[in-house]
Amino acid sequence: SIELKHVCSAEQALLCIEQRQPDLLLTLSELEGENDWLARVCKAMHPNQVIALQAASGEAATLKALRQGAADLFVLPLTEPEAFKESLQRQLERAELISQSQYFREELERSLGLLQEDQQAGRHVQQKMLPPNKIDINDYHFEYRIKPSLFLSGDFVDYFRISESLSMFYLADISGHGASSAFVTVLLKNMTNRLLRNYNRGSSFDILSPVAVLERVNKELLETGLGKHMTIFVGLLDRIENTLQYGVGGHFPMPILKQGDKTEYLGGAGMPVGLFEDAQFEGRIVELEDEFCITVFSDGVLEVMTQPSLKAKEKCLLDAAAQGYDGLGDLARILGVDQVDEAPDDIAALSISRRL
Repeated sequence: SIELKHVCSAEQALLCIEQRQPDLLLTLSELEGENDWLARVCKAMHPNQVIALQAASGEAATLKALRQGAADLFVLPLTEPEAFKESLQRQLERAELISQSQYFREELERSLGLLQEDQQAGRHVQQKMLPPNKIDINDYHFEYRIKPSLFLSGDFVDYFRISESLSMFYLADISGHGASSAFVTVLLKNMTNRLLRNYNRGSSFDILSPVAVLERVNKELLETGLGKHMTIFVGLLDRIENTLQYGVGGHFPMPILKQGDKTEYLGGAGMPVGLFEDAQFEGRIVELEDEFCITVFSDGVLEVMTQPSLKAKEKCLLDAAAQGYDGLGDLARILGVDQVDEAPDDIAALSISRRL
């Protein structure tokens, strides 16, 4: 149904537009005492349209009306009723489309608002799951930094004390970005917490083997059916034996170990976690000196480096670790990571060190 509203003055017309925003307005192109009336009322009606009516005809009058914003122009008395009817129908259909687009835009804004609230809640949960940014555990100093490409990160870091002599750390890079990848970090945190609880009550000792941890995570991630996988490096530090035992789940680039005058990538390989039921993960043990530093990166750091080849990027990472750094903030400056506003992939870095 169509509702018609008749007004007799410019003031009434403008008040009606302000209060109700009509779908279509018919008006004389000129009103006594109103300069540039048509341009003024067309601006007030935007984005809906105005059809102008005037007594005089002629090309100059038509051009003036159209330049002032009228959608169409008819001369009084009407001599083309069918054309007038078609114009009314056309402008009313246009107004309906505008109304629908405004409705969908408002719905989209509401949906985006709810999504943003969900993202903020997810970010809060993810932040709460992360360990302290810097902490000393069993004489080892741990520090991490994560630069997400989106609001939520698919990179995750954790480190924790197992006993007076043992501590574990890992850096995981979940496939994809955003909320779905961040959800897997929640599962990963829950799995490792459960393994630690099982160890503390004596029901399982898988936490003492990085390879066993990878096998458990692989099995449980496949059982979720989420279609997600991850690359991950898991390390177990033994303060008494002075060793690092580690397992590799497709992680790249490999961590860098600096001790004494020697800086090198750790060896090893393994399949990504969450892809294959029979995945094989390599485990190794290296002896540590009294002073050392281990630096672990997610592959997102390679995306923002400017070196022309992968080999050159790996050498740059090795050289940066070899020259030493005063915290990961200093390392980010050396590598130029802090200068990147929008990273194409999540970037995570983890440092484990002991200095006498």
